[in-house]
Order: sequence, then C-alpha cells, then structure tokens
Amino acid sequence: MGVLNSETLKAISVVFKDEFNKVFKEYKTNYDKVATVVNAKAISVNYAWLGDVPTMREWIGDREIKTLKDYEYIIKKKRYEATIGVDRDHIIFDTLGVVKPRIQTMAAAAKTHYDELTFGLLETNGECYDKKPFFGEHDIEGKKYNNLYDLELNQENFLKVRADMMSIKSEAGRNLGVKPNLLVVPPQLESKAIELLKADLINGSTNITKGMADILVVPQLTDDKSWYLLDTTKPIKPLILQINKKITFTAMDRPDDESVFMRAEFRYGVDGEHNAGYGLWQLAAKSSPADDESTEN
Repeated sequence: MGVLNSETLKAISVVFKDEFNKVFKEYKTNYDKVATVVNAKAISVNYAWLGDVPTMREWIGDREIKTLKDYEYIIKKKRYEATIGVDRDHIIFDTLGVVKPRIQTMAAAAKTHYDELTFGLLETNGECYDKKPFFGEHDIEGKKYNNLYDLELNQENFLKVRADMMSIKSEAGRNLGVKPNLLVVPPQLESKAIELLKADLINGSTNITKGMADILVVPQLTDDKSWYLLDTTKPIKPLILQINKKITFTAMDRPDDESVFMRAEFRYGVDGEHNAGYGLWQLAAKSSPADDESTEN
C-alpha cells in the first residue's frame, strides 16, 4: 500500500466500518426470538408495569381502573467494549488481508454478545418483577404457581409442563392464554427435542407432540440437561434486552494518535450500552432433572 496519510487512513477506516456494519447486520443470532428488545433513553428503566396488565371485561357501569401495584423492577444499562490493536505494517504491506477478518470476527462476536446476555439469564435465574426467582414459585392472588421442574425431556413431561403453563390465570381469575411455542435446549438435547417434536413415531406409536412447538438449540447454554418451554407469541416476551446505545465501530488511526506515535499501532474497537433482564415468568418454564435421573423415555 505504500505510505500512509490522513486520506488513506480515512478511506481504510470507512472500509472497516462498512465491513463491521455489514457483518453485524447479517450475522444470525437468537436473542430476539425470546426477548423483547427495548430501545431505552434513560440510564435505568423501571418495568414495574410487567405485573399489571389488565384483561378485557364487559363494560357495565364505570370503568375499572387498573392501578400499578408496588412492583419495582429496574434494568440499568451497562457499558461493553472490545478493542484490537493492529500493527501499522499490517496496514501498509498486507493490503488489509489480515485485518479485515479480524474486523468481521469482532462484528460477529459483538452481535453474539446479545445472545450471551439474554440466554445467560435462563441459567442464572435471577429475580424478576415480583422479587422472586424467575423460575420458581410465584403467587397470583393467593394461587400458587411453580415454573421450575426436575423432569427429564420426554413426551409425558413435555405435555405436563405445557398444560401447567396453559392453565395460568390472571389476578382477575381469567386464563392468560399462554401458548407455549418454543422448546429451548442445549446442543446435548437437540436429538431428543427433534424426536419429540418432529418425528412421526415415538417407540412405535404415533407422535402426538409432533409440531406442538418449534425447537431452538442454543450453544451458549452450559447446563446440558436443562430444557425450557417458552411462549414467544406475545408482544412481551419472557426476557428483555434493553439497548441504550447500539453497538458501534470506532477507529483510533490518525497518524498523531498516541498509540500510533508510541507503538506504531492502530486501534479499532466497538462499544455499546445495554443490559438484559426478565420479562413475564408466566411465559416460561424450566426443567432441570436430577443428575441420577434416567434420560430414557
């Protein structure tokens, strides 16, 4: 490439930024299948309204005003970054052959970070809007529900969890209309999930659960025995990804930049401000079978 000057470096930076944006946009991820994406303008957002969604009723007399209960569920933004250093000689003599794949890899990793944050919530099982673990026992107007099981993944247990989810009622006593439509599994349970939801026969009998839900295999899940059943058909999904500042690409490559002057090194980085949290526990169930439990039907 020869001698570098400001115009050349500016052109290279544009190429890198365009490549980053292209890969970031096209790279396939799964977070939006299970999480509602919220574009936030505040440092912290209170999702207190999650527990107070009214249902329709016949209008007789005055309206019934649904007031917010004393819930407080706050998701606070966090800052994330990734940066690489590139020796100046790689820019001068390599015609971008070494650097471009690194930019592409950075874009894929940045997009995957949304998946890591979102699906990590399924395993950490933190508190949701009612101040209880997302997976566990919950109370709705004196009625106890539990969306945490210790069952292996088989047809009988799938149907039980599905039926339990579909029976959940609102504070007004009306069925919430939960429609479990997505089975989330780690790679180790993929074959079992395919048999359960796609096979024509199970043990020689008609497979009555065929097509009841879609399958989502998530590499980020580290527990190889746990499985999740979700309802992702609603406007509010089981999880929330709050984006305060979209992930953007930045170059530190001016000839007079400190790193260039001292170390002959250009720097390229990405940063974003976001965080993930829990949505409605009513739309999710988790099952973690005991270690000594059989995994056979």
